[in-house]
Amino acid sequence: MTAEWKEALIAARDAGHDLQLHGLTHADCYEFGPPAWPAVSILPSLQSSFDERREELMPRYTVDNLRGWIEEGMEIFATDLGVEPTVFRAPCGAISKAMFSALREVGIGYHTCMYISGSGYAHLPHNGGDLSQKWVDNIPYRPFQWYEDIVEVPILNEYTWRGSGERSDEFVDLARQDLDRIGEHSPVVVMLMHTHGIADDYEHTFRMIDAVSEHVGRKPGASFATMAELAESGALAEAATMEGPDILEV
Repeated sequence: MTAEWKEALIAARDAGHDLQLHGLTHADCYEFGPPAWPAVSILPSLQSSFDERREELMPRYTVDNLRGWIEEGMEIFATDLGVEPTVFRAPCGAISKAMFSALREVGIGYHTCMYISGSGYAHLPHNGGDLSQKWVDNIPYRPFQWYEDIVEVPILNEYTWRGSGERSDEFVDLARQDLDRIGEHSPVVVMLMHTHGIADDYEHTFRMIDAVSEHVGRKPGASFATMAELAESGALAEAATMEGPDILEV
């Protein structure tokens, strides 16, 4: 970690922002498992690249190996940032059963990578451009107990991916629709913004943040919290009232 990054992260921590573990190096998208949706929808070549490297990559996915990487990341957080991670997100959402076993062994009980909707990427050229609301039907819309009893906290959607600013009004409307609908299913909502997506169009990003904040503010009892706060309070565990599907082969 460079001195500049360390300084910026400590400043964010001191300002009340949450810092959680996102892999170790993120040198590629296959650090903790084979490629999965929605990453393969955003970048279809992820699957073909994995297939070409399969013999090299598959030996990565052992509990001992993945636990070692998680522990190394946790040590960096503790030493450089004074933070103890309680939530994990695998790079690109590429996951494996061994990863969940490793998380359980190191004491991290929460993970977030599954998507409720991929509409936030529909504007990409290979996805056809239809931004109408469409949710998946193979995972619960609320936190759920998954492999090794890790609580998976699904992501509602992403609205600031690169290029979304060109259709800002439509994305703001989509976010409002998603927020109205998710309240019928879950007490907890996660919305994702990638750093490079944010930097693609700051004007759109801040407009989206303002619109979401205003929309949530109009909902009685609704508020914002960090993942660490939700984990510590027991809200994530309490919300996980159902089990997730067995969809991982590895």
